[in-house]
Amino acid sequence: MLVPKEPGVCPGSDFCFYTPSENARRMLYYLVSCGHYYTNHEYRICRGDIGSCVIFYICSGQLTVRCRDVSMTARPGQVVFLNCHLPHEYYGSAEFIWLHLDGVNTQQIWEGVCREHGGFVFDTPCADEIRRRIYEVIYACRNEQLPHEMLLSEKLYALLIACLMGRAEEADPASDDPIQASMQFIRKHYHLDLTLEDMARQASMSKYHFSRLFKKHCGYSPHEFLTLTRLNRAKHLLKTTDLPIKQIAQEVGYQSVASFTNTFAGRVGVTPSRFRQYPV
Repeated sequence: MLVPKEPGVCPGSDFCFYTPSENARRMLYYLVSCGHYYTNHEYRICRGDIGSCVIFYICSGQLTVRCRDVSMTARPGQVVFLNCHLPHEYYGSAEFIWLHLDGVNTQQIWEGVCREHGGFVFDTPCADEIRRRIYEVIYACRNEQLPHEMLLSEKLYALLIACLMGRAEEADPASDDPIQASMQFIRKHYHLDLTLEDMARQASMSKYHFSRLFKKHCGYSPHEFLTLTRLNRAKHLLKTTDLPIKQIAQEVGYQSVASFTNTFAGRVGVTPSRFRQYPV
């Protein structure tokens, strides 16, 4: 680990750089740098695209963070996830651990995190896990024990998924049961002309509450789950039977062949007829 010489970075701080291979840059999530900082009022970072994203965990104090003309304050126990491909700024007196990473769809995950949490600074029930995972990488860097790039990519992916988990105020394990029952209901009745009202009624919830809770639990809407369930069944029938496409469409809940074909091609990338011809 290196001792930083940046203005506002106090003694006791350290950081480490990492240079990924070309294969890692093309195919994996990869580490760029990481560290543990203690900062004072002189600390300020203001820059443009540096080709990575950064995740902070705030241990004490606070940081003001700015991105996309939005300013947010990060406090102890909160997580910051910044897309540093965009112009950004942060400053303040704090103790925090941080990790710069990038690769494959990291920026898309950042967009998802911002949608899920309502911004790039957030509380999360996974905060302790995020802190532990960042510390794990920092410790490995300090002791020159970083794993192989593929294993490191797996660890970074787990960190990103922890950031994607739902908001702390919505984390109610008891609320998961009705959603599991709803998923079973959809799997059993996907062939019917199910509406959102039907699914919400089965769960004894309003449409709004049901949709919000379902997406929190599953990561996608009830309609999306219904569509995926229908397409999975359609794939099975296409590969294991000689049923006409029209009949398969009806079997999986579509009222017209055109609607079924358009949905299938849009999601799978090929028409049902072409999919049937491809070897498994």
